[in-house]
Amino acid sequence: MDTLPPAQRHDFKTGDGVPLWLTRYQGGTKGPVLLVHGAGVWSGMFMLPTLKENFVQFLVRHGYDTWLLDWRASVELPLRQFTLDEAAEHDMPAAVRKILEVTKRSSVQAVVHCAGSAAFFMSMAAGRLPEVRSVVASQVALHHIVPPVTQLKAMLRLPETLDVALDYLSPDEDPKNPVWQAAFGKFADMLSHECDSTVCHRLTFMYGHLYKHARLNRETHDRLEEQFGPCNMLTFRHLAQMARVGHAVGFDHGETENLRRYGREKPPSYLRAEHLRRPITFLSGEQNGTYLPASTELTYEWLREENGADFYQRKVLEGYGHLDTFMGSTAARDTYPVILDSLEAAG
Repeated sequence: MDTLPPAQRHDFKTGDGVPLWLTRYQGGTKGPVLLVHGAGVWSGMFMLPTLKENFVQFLVRHGYDTWLLDWRASVELPLRQFTLDEAAEHDMPAAVRKILEVTKRSSVQAVVHCAGSAAFFMSMAAGRLPEVRSVVASQVALHHIVPPVTQLKAMLRLPETLDVALDYLSPDEDPKNPVWQAAFGKFADMLSHECDSTVCHRLTFMYGHLYKHARLNRETHDRLEEQFGPCNMLTFRHLAQMARVGHAVGFDHGETENLRRYGREKPPSYLRAEHLRRPITFLSGEQNGTYLPASTELTYEWLREENGADFYQRKVLEGYGHLDTFMGSTAARDTYPVILDSLEAAG
C-alpha cells in the first residue's frame, strides 16, 4: 500500500477486558473517521490489495484521518462467543474514546457496515456514543429484513441447532474440523452454482449472497479466504433473533432463556430515536442478498417520523449487492464518492 502513510497501531481494552486495536492512516485533518467492519471478516475489507484504489486509499487521498477498528468480531482476533449487546456496550464506545484520546478531538465520524453497523447503532440508540457527529450506515442499522432463505433458517432455529455441536462456522478450510468442513463444503457446493469456489459457497450459506459476482475482479474472488474467517455461533444466534423480530433487540429478547440470562423481564429493545438526532446516511445495495434494502428504508423512515427529515438521507446503489460496495472492482468510481459526499456534508 505505497499510496498510504505509515500505519499506526493503537491497542486498547474494552470495559469488559477484551483487547482490541485500531489502525490509523493519517491522511489529513478531516475526520477523524472510524471504519467498522462486519462479522466474520476484519478491517482489511476496507483496504483490499486487489483493487486499483481501495476505500482507505480513497479516504486518505481526500484528506481524512482514517481509523480502522478490529472489534471482537474480527477474524484477526481470537475467536470468542459474544452477542451484539456486548459489542454495543463495550467495543464501540471504547474505540471512540481511544480515537478522541489520541487525536485530542471532540468528535468523530463513522462508516459502519453490516453487523458492525448493527452493533454501532445499538450503541448509539442506548446513548453510549454522543461524540459521534455523523454516520454512514452500510446495508443495515436497526431494522433487519432478510431474504426468504435467511428468514427460513432463522425461523427453523438453525444457529441454535448447530450451536449444540459447533462453536463457529467458517468459509475457509479448517484444519481443526476437517471432517465437518469437508462435509459443509460439499453441502454448500450443492446449493450454489455461481462459481467454482467452495469458500464462496460456504459464505453464501452463512450470510446469503454477499456480492454480485460481476462486481468483483478475479483476484479479489480468488483471495476471499484472506478476508473471511470464523464467526461464532452466539453471534449467529443473536442475528437470527433480530431477523425473526425484524429489528434490533437484546439477545434472547422475549425468548425462554431470557429470564435466566438477564434476571429481568426483557433485555433492551433498541428502537429509541432520541439519541439518533445527528446526520446519518443510509446505504443499501439495490440487489443486496444479505440484508434487503427494506432494512435501511425502515430505519430511515422511522427516524424521519420520530426526529424530522433534516438529519437523514438514504441512497440505493444501483446494481450493487451487500459487500461489493467496498470490495467491488469499480467501487471507487460508483460507491466511495457517495460515502465521501455524506462525510463532507456533515463536516
